[in-house]
Amino acid sequence: MSNPATNQVRIPAHSQLLYRSGIAVNPSVPVGGMAPWRREAIQKAIGLTNLQPNWDSYGSHAPSRAVIQTAIHFLRNVAGENLPTPLVVPISGGGLHFEWTIDHRELEVAIDPKGSLEMLRVQDGMPIENDDVRGINEVFAWLSGQ
Repeated sequence: MSNPATNQVRIPAHSQLLYRSGIAVNPSVPVGGMAPWRREAIQKAIGLTNLQPNWDSYGSHAPSRAVIQTAIHFLRNVAGENLPTPLVVPISGGGLHFEWTIDHRELEVAIDPKGSLEMLRVQDGMPIENDDVRGINEVFAWLSGQ
């Protein structure tokens, strides 16, 4: 009888994954020194690739590899090591949506099926209009209250 808490991992011969001490490692995503929120968000995004076609009853597919790669690149490169793990949900059409909330500030980031990013900042429940923020790191500094 096998231990239900143990997962056996078999790496296909053609795989680019490395196998170390029972852990499958993709060398293109170095998660070892990554902040926990980043690892969790990446894992959630990758998990959404398993959605069945028509998951939203509007004919949508799961996020594509290109969308996931854009999300991983985005998550790896934003400033902020002590952020909470964002809410990660699929978007109809095959995109991804990330949402962070810290105190009275919210940041929503959408990656559409073509890989374009859109952001919305919300403070005290109201969208911030006439946004003069110059870069993504400024947006995350704002979210953190810095």
